[in-house]
Amino acid sequence: MIKLNSNERYYLDGRFFLIKKGKIITKDILENGKIISNENCLREGEIVGNFFDFLKCQYLSVPKIDIEVEALEDTILEEFRFSQLEIINNIIFEKMLSQLIKKSTIKFLYQLYDTKGYILAILKLYANEKGIIPKKEISYENFNISKSQFYAIYSKLKDSEFLSMNKDEIKLNISKIDKYLNEFEQD
Repeated sequence: MIKLNSNERYYLDGRFFLIKKGKIITKDILENGKIISNENCLREGEIVGNFFDFLKCQYLSVPKIDIEVEALEDTILEEFRFSQLEIINNIIFEKMLSQLIKKSTIKFLYQLYDTKGYILAILKLYANEKGIIPKKEISYENFNISKSQFYAIYSKLKDSEFLSMNKDEIKLNISKIDKYLNEFEQD
């Protein structure tokens, strides 16, 4: 049990907690020191932790994240232990959690990378294990940016050989993309 007074902060250190009493907000602290504040608060009965640890996407690495909570009122947290294996062995829970994490990851990536890196990271999420995406799956609407901005950056990505295209497919240069994205994790 962790007891926090109003405005007190606590680092989760990779653990998950059930909020037994009170209300908190969280901040994601990246290994490069960048802080991403979350705008929604969590209340009694909800679970807080780093759910990005469950994203085992071989095509996209999410940097190490530490979660800091701040109590908005007197709060009690109780450590919640569960096995990742238990969730993965339940295909329905694993797929539900995976989809929620991917949705959150996309919003997270927009804050982590510049626009070029954001597009590259999303393309990696769409790609199969060989780095190939059917062209019909990619549209500027998938990226929450303007059409002109998307196609200007997309054109530069082709010119810089981050990706290549044939009639039906987009082929990603995964090693070049990874090198570019890793630069942000180091900053």
